[in-house]
Order: sequence, then structure tokens, then C-alpha cells
Amino acid sequence: MNLEDIKITFVGMDPTQAIKEYVLEKIGKHEHLWSEATDMEIFLKEYTSSKGVEHDFRIDINVYLPKSTVRVEVKGADMYANIDEASDTLARRLKRYSEKRAYWEGATPWKVIEAEAINSRPVEIEDDYSDYIPSISVRKKIEDMSPLEEGEAIERMELLGYNQLLFRNKNTGKISMLYKREHGDYGLVEPANNGVK
Repeated sequence: MNLEDIKITFVGMDPTQAIKEYVLEKIGKHEHLWSEATDMEIFLKEYTSSKGVEHDFRIDINVYLPKSTVRVEVKGADMYANIDEASDTLARRLKRYSEKRAYWEGATPWKVIEAEAINSRPVEIEDDYSDYIPSISVRKKIEDMSPLEEGEAIERMELLGYNQLLFRNKNTGKISMLYKREHGDYGLVEPANNGVK
């Protein structure tokens, strides 16, 4: 894949050559990391309904690699700053993918590794939920439920930038939920006996 193969889409904003060239310049610096990609999509979005709000610009980058997908999403008030941050994040995730190449290619068995510790304080919420009515705001369909090793699921979750991932465990055959815990390690939730009583 080459730089000219990247698909750039403007959503809710005027497509300017200056922004397009800036995106290609930043992404092009890491071409050696994504040269094996089969496809790359970049979406530059402006939320006109929230003009003047802190997160009125957003960039989404999806890089489709032979064995996985790397995804980056950055929101902010300045599109150029968003592009800079997204480019740096993309480079880190692509390096991580590259370092695990032997795992993705099946040459090395997947193993569970610990995540780096996250230095963050828990957020205290003091809300009264007495009038709260829960509703589902987003629904997602999982296209690919190919069985994954637990270590492989961790890497896929990290590459996608998610805090949790639903997957079919290759070792148990069970649908499992992997999630990142507050202190940086991982948790795994799975049914005791495939949901059969």
C-alpha cells in the first residue's frame, strides 16, 4: 500500500487541500510501519452542532493489516493538534503490532502479558440516579468471532484502542469478555458452563 492509496473522507466540514496534505505528511512519516496494510481509511469530522465546544473536531483512522486492524480516534478543539496526536498514537500501535508479528503469524504461541500500569485516580461520581431510565444508545454487531487466544485478544483490544473486547476463547470455546482494569492489568469474564444450566 502507498500514500496515494489512503482514503481520506471529510464529514461535516469543507474538504481543504491544506488539511489533506498535513494528514498525508504526518501519516507518511510512519509509512514503513503500515506499508503491509491492505487498506487505510481516515475520517476528518466536524460536529457543527457543537461549535465552540471542546471536542468539536475528530479524526478516525482505520488501518487494515493482514492479521488485525489498528484503530485510532482523537477528539479536540483543534484539527491540526488532533492529527498530530492521532499520528503519534497510530505509530505506537503499529509498532506494537510489528513487535508481535511472530504471534500474529502463528509462529509463536500467544501468552498473556501484563499491561503497563496506568497512573490515574478513580473518578468520584456523586449523582442521584433515582430518576434515571437506562437506554441503549449504541448497538454494535460483531462481524468476526473467530476464536482467539487470550494474549491475542489483549493485543487486538490494545490495537483497536478499546477498554473491553468480546471474543470467542480459542482454549475454552466460550464467549468471553476481556477488559482493562483501573490499575492497568486485565480481567476476563466468561460463563461458568457455556450458559447451560
